[in-house]
Amino acid sequence: MSWDISIMRLSKEYQSVSDIPSDEQPLSIGSIENVHRAVSRVFPGTDWADPAWGVWDAPFGSIEFNLGTEDPAMSMMLHVRAGPQVVPLIVTLCHVNQWHGIDCSYGDFIEKSVSPEQGLECWATYRGRVLGTDN
Repeated sequence: MSWDISIMRLSKEYQSVSDIPSDEQPLSIGSIENVHRAVSRVFPGTDWADPAWGVWDAPFGSIEFNLGTEDPAMSMMLHVRAGPQVVPLIVTLCHVNQWHGIDCSYGDFIEKSVSPEQGLECWATYRGRVLGTDN
């Protein structure tokens, strides 16, 4: 169980996912090698032993970067199991690479949200209910 963020690059800036026209064709996010470098700059120490599946660990949690094997890569899914400290890093990853991150919990861009941690908070609440650890 994870909080999921879908990373892609669109042909232009949209303010909301609902603004994306049905004929939009996402652009490549880069070669696998370039995506590895981009992720590792923001998330140092990401383990790319499997080039399609990077793993980043920190004292406050982890992220799995599901990149796939298509080169150049068209998208990437982040499977987040971490505390709120990770949210600004994900937003930075999107901004510095001109990528769009769709919060799968809310269905909108995390990097444009006034409250980007909202999806993580909802996921953590849900996880606590499912695991019986909520207070």
